[in-house]
Amino acid sequence: MTGPYDNTTYANEFGELIGPILKLVRSTGFFEAPVFLTSMTIVSIILFVKIVKQLNENGTIGCIIPEKHKRLWLSFYYTMSFLCTNSLAVAFKTLIVEEMDYETHVWFMSLVSPLHFYITSVASAYLWLMWRNRKQALDRFLCLYIQIGFLGGYYAGIYRLLHEPFELTDVTTGMSGLFFLIWFGFLNADIYKRVTIPKNVTLQTQPEF
Repeated sequence: MTGPYDNTTYANEFGELIGPILKLVRSTGFFEAPVFLTSMTIVSIILFVKIVKQLNENGTIGCIIPEKHKRLWLSFYYTMSFLCTNSLAVAFKTLIVEEMDYETHVWFMSLVSPLHFYITSVASAYLWLMWRNRKQALDRFLCLYIQIGFLGGYYAGIYRLLHEPFELTDVTTGMSGLFFLIWFGFLNADIYKRVTIPKNVTLQTQPEF
């Protein structure tokens, strides 16, 4: 008996390699947007609760960000936790062509999943950087790696502002470009502070992760 997901097209060779696992996950309905968004958002919240505890102990709050602006900065920090978990789910989801939103074949289909794996890696690097709150060679490398990722975000924001209609009622078009620029601008300010703050100002009271 032919199952509902037997005729599956994979976006690239990695998708074919882990095809049996992808089919199993797909059969549970996890790749449906309401399912993976809800599940991975819960995971992102659990992850962020742990990170906030670390931020209170490693000198981030008070040294990197002022106590009075704590809630604002934590909201921006959380976006990286959300991005990390949900982008990972989308990376696996888009290894299956049928799970993409394109009605016809497009040349970049095989690149959608790797792009989301890359986004996940940048978000993970940011979370790791916050967790450590150190000024060592590894941290400088993380800052550089994150900055390269942010350049892609700036490009996407500028492209949307210049090439898509700007409507306040539709945040997925030009409005999202403005959001990207503000979002990455805030996070870039955080990176700049971490690079320029004196080494003896930051504290690390927890074992290195």
